[in-house]
Amino acid sequence: MRKTVVNEYGVNIDYDLSVSFMDDDLREEIHGDLAPCTDQQFFDEYAKRHEQKFNEVWELAKENAALSATIRPWPSA
Repeated sequence: MRKTVVNEYGVNIDYDLSVSFMDDDLREEIHGDLAPCTDQQFFDEYAKRHEQKFNEVWELAKENAALSATIRPWPSA
């Protein structure tokens, strides 16, 4: 079963895939500040800090987020 989180627009996002789209330094900073926490808390905090750091909304925090839980990665060969 896939772990999902929900962005502020109600879009279900595959959490494990979302992590691969996070800035490494920012992700590690949040991990140090916030862990232990739920996947949802981490996702929400990342979205907030991403906007603060880069002055733009993180793609997965948008209403038309590209990694909804219904999108499956390509099967491996």
